[in-house]
Amino acid sequence: MRSEETGSIPYEKSNNVETSLFLKQGRITRKAFFFRLFICVIIWLIIHIGYIYWAKAEYDKFLKIGGGKIQDGAIMVETRYNIYRIVDFYAVPSLLSIFILIQAMKRAHDSNQSGWLMLVPFYNIYLLFANGTNEDNDYGLLPHSEKKNPSYAYQ
Repeated sequence: MRSEETGSIPYEKSNNVETSLFLKQGRITRKAFFFRLFICVIIWLIIHIGYIYWAKAEYDKFLKIGGGKIQDGAIMVETRYNIYRIVDFYAVPSLLSIFILIQAMKRAHDSNQSGWLMLVPFYNIYLLFANGTNEDNDYGLLPHSEKKNPSYAYQ
């Protein structure tokens, strides 16, 4: 174990339950990785459907009425459309990608490999189907095991 090294997890874990989704320490199973990936896709789909059927539809309606130009007094429609477009195409995908990369690091840790392997193309696809180690490894306890490890407790 790496309990004395700087890479050890500095927070207490009981029964190896994950305490934060946004920290790169620890391990997760394939099931947890699939679930988090699925939730990210659902979040983006909800936002994208809102963009298509609300912001873009309203914006296109005002373009039709005005002959291709936004009319006076409809600046809010254009502003709302632009903000929603930026959120839908840039902000949300960027945040969700960072979240998925963190989860992929944890998935790599489950295979006792470095999180830097996320830079290898298609490595995430491999992680979706690869088995993790069946015992404790350098990156933490076996996910969902009943064992407690004092290296995770506060010193």
